[in-house]
Amino acid sequence: MKSVRHHLARPAAPWLAAAALFLSAGAAQAAADANSPAAYAIRIPVTLAADAPLQRVLLPAEVLVRLQNPGYADVRLFNGAGQPVPMALAGVAAASAPEELVVLPAYPILGGPGTPGQAGLEGLSLRIEEQQGRRVVQIDTAGTAAPGGAQTVRGALLDARSLQLPVARMALDVDLPAGQPVTFTVQASRDLKNWRLLAETVLYRADAAGITAPSTTPSTAGRLGSEQIDLQRADLKDHYLRVTWGDAAVTLRGATLATSRGAGPRERVSASMAVPPLGNNPRELVFALPFATPVAALKITPQGSNVLLAVRVLGRNDREQPWSHLASATVYRMSTGGKEQTNGPVELGGVSVREVKIEADTKTPGFAAAPDIALQFEPAQLVFLASGQGPFTLAGGLPGASAAASAFLPLASLVPGYQPAQENSLPVALADVARADIAGGKPAGGPLVAAATASDGMSTRSWVLWAVLLAGVGALGLMAWVLLRQTRQSQQAGNGPTSPPDAV
Repeated sequence: MKSVRHHLARPAAPWLAAAALFLSAGAAQAAADANSPAAYAIRIPVTLAADAPLQRVLLPAEVLVRLQNPGYADVRLFNGAGQPVPMALAGVAAASAPEELVVLPAYPILGGPGTPGQAGLEGLSLRIEEQQGRRVVQIDTAGTAAPGGAQTVRGALLDARSLQLPVARMALDVDLPAGQPVTFTVQASRDLKNWRLLAETVLYRADAAGITAPSTTPSTAGRLGSEQIDLQRADLKDHYLRVTWGDAAVTLRGATLATSRGAGPRERVSASMAVPPLGNNPRELVFALPFATPVAALKITPQGSNVLLAVRVLGRNDREQPWSHLASATVYRMSTGGKEQTNGPVELGGVSVREVKIEADTKTPGFAAAPDIALQFEPAQLVFLASGQGPFTLAGGLPGASAAASAFLPLASLVPGYQPAQENSLPVALADVARADIAGGKPAGGPLVAAATASDGMSTRSWVLWAVLLAGVGALGLMAWVLLRQTRQSQQAGNGPTSPPDAV
């Protein structure tokens, strides 16, 4: 009798092979998309600076409002061959406030020969006596003048009382003796009596001594030493300055002081937002953000005239998460003397959220209409090596890149001999936003973010998880049905007529 063989595991093999092939193809497709310019939501032509291998490009708002990774992992810079170039992510230095130069005349301090550093004090005598266990200090201002009445210039006074801004540095308009190092001491005082040290510098005139000193400006030709005296942003309002130099033959005509407000705040990148209309609750506005880029601040301006509201800003990344408090502020729009005044931005501290809720205080009537909202981002830039041939393209916004791995290199490995903040001195490449290729069409009027109305239903993630679960259950059920059907067919084939036995 012929044996009947059952191949029950064979039908499962094609299903498993197909599933593995599908997953492998999906992973390969995702990896290919990250290195393909066509896969990104926006592509902007970049014009390089001439003759510079290392350059930097600022990320425009059009790119920031399309990123799907809070760490900017879905940003690439491609060359003409469609290859990503080596790059690093860096912040942007704060803008330096312009300096103001103030020239102060010098008033000479006369004194006779004596101990250096005692300019203008030669007429004083100091006497200390011990009387019955007590120490008595007497200062005599009627002392004798210098021998022979000889008077030399031992220093100079500068009147800095009118300065309103801190002083970063000072340059002396001075004639130096030849071949003699001169130490200049700068001190400050409010009352011309009690002095505090600000800085010291040593200058040397080398040209008259037969030495050629390197210099880049005619005013410092033939001099050694630091011409710029660092005053470390000293506050000199209502102060006098005293510059002394001992007994050297020096002529000081005045000094130039560089005042500055210091480094100003970094100019943020802004984008306006099309906010959905208010719902049934005028004290609550909830909307979703289509990007994951960290938001530095929100500029919330209420509609109407002479409006003031206390608000809270809350955020979350998933509808299944509770709301987190981000900031509290007062927003207003007022007209004073024909001039409209509005509140400043509400600082969020660089938080990445997918949904935002703005709540007005319950003691107020709430918003009459959806407020004007502008997004503010901290500026960022790409430092890159212009490898390969152009044209170069800045690409950003890759679907499904929320957990993508970063392609950025450390600045120290990209820039040889890297020094802190060195990237800010590199040539700047320009991103031509006007010629950007944007998926879904280019919005008019600059970067406009279309915020969607947040729903209280299940999140997209939950829908996807349920869909995968149901698809898996359906696949298992189908496999079980196929196996059961083949088992029945095999059993029916085994119960049929048998062949006669083989002849012996």
